[in-house]
Amino acid sequence: MTSQLFVNILLSALSLGVIYFLLSSGFALVFSLLRVSNFSHGSLIMWGAYLGVYLVKALSNFTLGLVVSAVVIGILLALVEFFLFRRLYGGNPLFELLLTFGLIYILDEAVKLIWGAAMITVDKPLFLQGTVMIYGEPFAVLRLYIFGLGAFICAALYFLLNKTKLGLIITAGIENKEMVRALGININKVFTFVCWLGGFLAGIAGFVLAFFTGLSPEMGTNQLLNVLVIVVVGGLGSFMGAAIAAIIMGLAEAFLGFYLPELAILSSFIVMFIVLGIKPSGLLGEE
Repeated sequence: MTSQLFVNILLSALSLGVIYFLLSSGFALVFSLLRVSNFSHGSLIMWGAYLGVYLVKALSNFTLGLVVSAVVIGILLALVEFFLFRRLYGGNPLFELLLTFGLIYILDEAVKLIWGAAMITVDKPLFLQGTVMIYGEPFAVLRLYIFGLGAFICAALYFLLNKTKLGLIITAGIENKEMVRALGININKVFTFVCWLGGFLAGIAGFVLAFFTGLSPEMGTNQLLNVLVIVVVGGLGSFMGAAIAAIIMGLAEAFLGFYLPELAILSSFIVMFIVLGIKPSGLLGEE
């Protein structure tokens, strides 16, 4: 393998890892604080894709359509937390499972009623078309954009969680919710904000995913297994662990796809078996 080809595969792997990070970050963030396994996360990703593409066309502005759609998906999940999740905290996990699976059917059928069940192709805007030369190899502008977007979001989340008062409250809530309540902080408002942020991230992830898979009612649920594997490998309850796991998954899939293409589809499970075999709690998870 030439050095140019290696760099090209590495960049593709990192951009794929960033996509996986965007897909899994919202789920990991919500689970880390609320301990709610939101299996409707895939449907929120799907809604982010459909709504984002629609708003970009309606508003004739790429960035505005992306941001508005992500905000709306965040509000949707915040409303779900306020009216539904909040009534199940500390209860039977089976109720949470049934609730989130029920949401999947509702959200998926709503998309079919509005946009139909047929697959819709998504055209890239002009500024994301074409390639650039990196170390003598062509690389898609879209993947560079996704890499930059993911790096910005990861840095912003790190700053929020580690350098702000709200982030410290969220982190403390992850460690000990009762202590935060004892300090006079309304933890329920923190829960709602985290759900909004998780929905916001799902909306962005769906919009990005649409450029690779097109729009279809199954696009989100098809990614749910990857999301769950990433969260488990990163360590249940660890947001940064999920981010690291996403990059590892991207690297494994890209390089296995080049050297052993017949195993590429199993790359995520191979990584999961290796990591959990060495550290059963995941990369940054606790026993």
